Amino acid sequence: MNSKIKDEMDLKELAISTLEIAEINFLMSFIEINPENIIKQIHPEINPIIWIIGHCVSHMDWYLSLFTGERILTETQREYFAYGASKDKIKEKFPFSFREILDRYIQISGYFFKYLKDLPEEKFHQEISKENGEESLFQKIQRIALHYMGHTGQITIIRRALGNQPWGFVSGIKRDEREKYMEKWKKWWEENKMKFNLINN
Repeated sequence: MNSKIKDEMDLKELAISTLEIAEINFLMSFIEINPENIIKQIHPEINPIIWIIGHCVSHMDWYLSLFTGERILTETQREYFAYGASKDKIKEKFPFSFREILDRYIQISGYFFKYLKDLPEEKFHQEISKENGEESLFQKIQRIALHYMGHTGQITIIRRALGNQPWGFVSGIKRDEREKYMEKWKKWWEENKMKFNLINN
């Protein structure tokens, strides 16, 4: 691409870039968070950040399974992070290693984006699954991107309530910005992941 902004993108490029923007904002929303704040519940009806992140991880894991036919998260993990999970269950001690959940997400995301990038453009116009109604792959990617951005807003508000300085989304619209933020996030996670190895266990 020259210095001019490309006016039109094909559906594949648009889908992938939309999901990349949603993902980097999601990841940056909890960068540099204190481990103790990730489990705090600021209101009985608001889930803690740790559950919100796991819920998003499970969502992409399900989308990946549309290509692979199998899930990476365990059945127990999927039940815990499912929409409509019992608030009483979520209030109890977090039963997993957050480090493990997030490392699995990195694996899931890597596989998912690889599948998308390897698909021909016409596949993005086609229906991928009968579940959740008749939607094309592009529409399903729109769905997960909107889901991520909704929860990114939740995480940002919770961090403000806890006195943190949260990520100011939306950003990463340009590819080079996304790459810069992803490099920063990965560096933070590699340097700090062992602080999140056992959370509220």
